Amino acid sequence: MGFYELAEKALALEKAGRKVVRLNVGDTNLPTPQCAIDAAVGSLKRSKSGYCSSAGLPELRQKIAEREGCDARNVVVGPGSKHLLYGLMSVLCKAGGTVAFPSPSWPAYGLACRQLGLKAHEIKTTFDARWEFRPAEALARRPKLLVICNPLNPTSTIYAEKTMTDTIAGAQEAGITVVLDEAYKGLAFRDVPRYEGGTVIRVRSFSKEFNMEGWRLGYAVAPEEVVKKLVSFNQVATTCTAPFVQMAGIACLEDEKAILEENRKAWRSRSEAAQKALAKAGFRFVKPDAGIYVFATHPGITDAEAFAAGLLETEVIAVAPGTEFGGYNSFIRICVNQPEDGLADAIGRMGRFLEKGPT
Repeated sequence: MGFYELAEKALALEKAGRKVVRLNVGDTNLPTPQCAIDAAVGSLKRSKSGYCSSAGLPELRQKIAEREGCDARNVVVGPGSKHLLYGLMSVLCKAGGTVAFPSPSWPAYGLACRQLGLKAHEIKTTFDARWEFRPAEALARRPKLLVICNPLNPTSTIYAEKTMTDTIAGAQEAGITVVLDEAYKGLAFRDVPRYEGGTVIRVRSFSKEFNMEGWRLGYAVAPEEVVKKLVSFNQVATTCTAPFVQMAGIACLEDEKAILEENRKAWRSRSEAAQKALAKAGFRFVKPDAGIYVFATHPGITDAEAFAAGLLETEVIAVAPGTEFGGYNSFIRICVNQPEDGLADAIGRMGRFLEKGPT
């Protein structure tokens, strides 16, 4: 049972009245900041629901520019970072071109490549190397795009600064565009540098940092010529991002420090509770550097998809099989999106499920 099939199965069980512990999807289960809700409602009350620029509201682009240390002309807003990543692959790669990314990786990268007729090159990394990739391997095939998720989904680890700077320098020399997927940057437990360069594009999301998954809001910071191409993509694909959603984004950025401090505190507490329970149940994992996931393995997991399917059927707990994140068939991704006691209980049940024998 694959990632999306399992997600649909979990939803079906919920509709049938079963109480599912959903640790399989990156849903924060934290409230959207009240300032965002108030801003959105205020915008709607002022009838601000018509079309706006496909690049985004000027006032939001300016706020993002201040956040990112760039000019507003280098910012384009879209309905979520997934949309913008897909757009970048669409406008920067020709059919048959190569998109490379370190693995384990978010399944959407490979799915987007297949949809667009692009070659997906997974740069395999290992648990023992703390999921770190080698710059030379990342650049070896001279891909058109090199996508790096940092902090990394599914492991919540942060790549070493030297790895990143060496990779970006080598990419710039080779004319390779580096796309940094920084959807989890604001939830890192330590500072993540701002990586820049002539061939670097940064993509960020409001979904996880500001608990706005369903609102669909993200942005890209890119050279002006790339921004123009993304704006054209938006014009065809979505016309614009809902103005009231963009107003909510402005409110979040105006109160960013307080919101992110509170969210990081929640994710650190949840992650530590999950790590403690996982270790007690015999799981191994690389200690996360950020929210919101733990990528874990266990001697009893020999087929991650079978384990996830059996766990859902027997214990009504949903986890994501590592198979979907690059073929890591003895790993599972757990989103630590429950209260601490709920995480401890669910993980304890996983351990007891595994005591019955390998899956």
